[in-house]
Amino acid sequence: MAIGLEEYAQYDPDRLIVSDEKTSYTRVQFNDRVNRTINMLWGLGVKPGSSAAIMSKNCTDFLTVACAAALGGVSIVPVNWHFKEEEASYIIGHANARVLFVDADCSAVGKAAAERAGCGRVIQLGKEFDALVDASSDAAPPEDSPFASAIYFTSGTTGRPKPTRLSQQPTNIPASVALKKLTRNATLSGMSGETTHLVQGPLYHAGPLGNAVPAILLGGQVYIMPKFDPEQALRFIERYKITHSLMVPTMFVRMLKLPGSVRSGYDTSSLKVISHIAAPMPVHVKLEMIDWWGPILIDAYGASEIGVITRINSEEWLKKPGSVGRPIKDFTIEIIGEDNEELPTNEIGQIYITSLTDVDLEYLGDPARTEQAHRGPKQFTLGDMGRLDEDGYLFLSDRRVDLINSGGVNIYPAEIEAVLLQHPAVADVAVFGIPNDEWGQEVKAAVQLEPNRTMAPALEKQIIEWGKQRLATYKVPKTIAFLNELPRYSNGKLHRRELRDAYWKDAPAQQA
Repeated sequence: MAIGLEEYAQYDPDRLIVSDEKTSYTRVQFNDRVNRTINMLWGLGVKPGSSAAIMSKNCTDFLTVACAAALGGVSIVPVNWHFKEEEASYIIGHANARVLFVDADCSAVGKAAAERAGCGRVIQLGKEFDALVDASSDAAPPEDSPFASAIYFTSGTTGRPKPTRLSQQPTNIPASVALKKLTRNATLSGMSGETTHLVQGPLYHAGPLGNAVPAILLGGQVYIMPKFDPEQALRFIERYKITHSLMVPTMFVRMLKLPGSVRSGYDTSSLKVISHIAAPMPVHVKLEMIDWWGPILIDAYGASEIGVITRINSEEWLKKPGSVGRPIKDFTIEIIGEDNEELPTNEIGQIYITSLTDVDLEYLGDPARTEQAHRGPKQFTLGDMGRLDEDGYLFLSDRRVDLINSGGVNIYPAEIEAVLLQHPAVADVAVFGIPNDEWGQEVKAAVQLEPNRTMAPALEKQIIEWGKQRLATYKVPKTIAFLNELPRYSNGKLHRRELRDAYWKDAPAQQA
């Protein structure tokens, strides 16, 4: 049986371990399915040390593949199912994925993207996947088989995303050893074999996937929502007595907009820990959630590149509203000014993290970018600005100055700009985030037209449609401002902040 699942399958084989709206598996069933998937991967030549991609909406098969890949030494590479062919092929190709798993909805785009990327095999989840799994051996992998963490693609504002492995998760060590390290952060959040975890966000994101897999490997129960719906989430919490979940601030906003009679109509008393990540939490929203659910919210600062760096519980946060906490024991933080010297308390500068363990920041296949992020050995920045107060609590000023964070999803302006610049009417373009009451930010573009073109409402629609045909919908600007000339520094660099600040000057502060 698969390492990490064996004892649970033996102890209580008929206890449910993972479920979506269509399919459920008990511990023994899921363990058998993971074993067979590992052997299927190995039989296809996807051996330890290689990678496999998955492009699928939330389902039990996603977690089957993710668990099997990790325990079989294969790095899983989640691909956003919103992506168009070119976007998906970039991820698949740069990850050197040997196989792509797709669901029925992603099949056409996935197959075209895999062919374009030179990926040798595409397997559709459902009947094709089931047949291959059923035909594979149920033999357990050796206990010393290597474990592999996932590979995620991340980027700042330099355009194309780059692959990075979450280095707090172990790779290429025996799975029996890796399991102990993998579940460390999960147990810090109170997860155990008694946990009932609700997946509300898309599993192609590091947060939802990085919480669901440890919950399973700890022997807990995982319930998967196909997509977030505020009342449906409350219904799941009550029905399955959910204890843990991971959310983003947008989800809280949408829940709080439900009528009071709806919110009070569901029993949420089973909840023990709700972690929230990805976007700054408006202070008033968090206060309302604590008032509703109690002091069970945990905030964290980190990134796909490195995992969790700081953490703060509700009791601490109420004393330090707006903070993302103090570093966990594996890290220290310094705030560095433009002169490369450490800044005093409460002065804003660039956040530098020092690792106190063997964990370090690495962009796979990009040593120049890795070096650029480092100030010294195991001392690196994620590009964020912030300040430390007199008690060592971190307050964020910006999350990567040019990065757009909409509903917890990172959106990279340079990629969108490259697409819009290809439109024949566009001479220059800048993309940035502006306030949005529900999503935190929305995508806005400022466009300088070619000399022979004049602004017209029809042209705005044409440019937006141009983006929709080439980018995932959430990346496409909602509106466009037409300017005679975009502001640039003397060196030619875009003065994006000048554009952005005009929209943010009257926006309510999101952080104290």
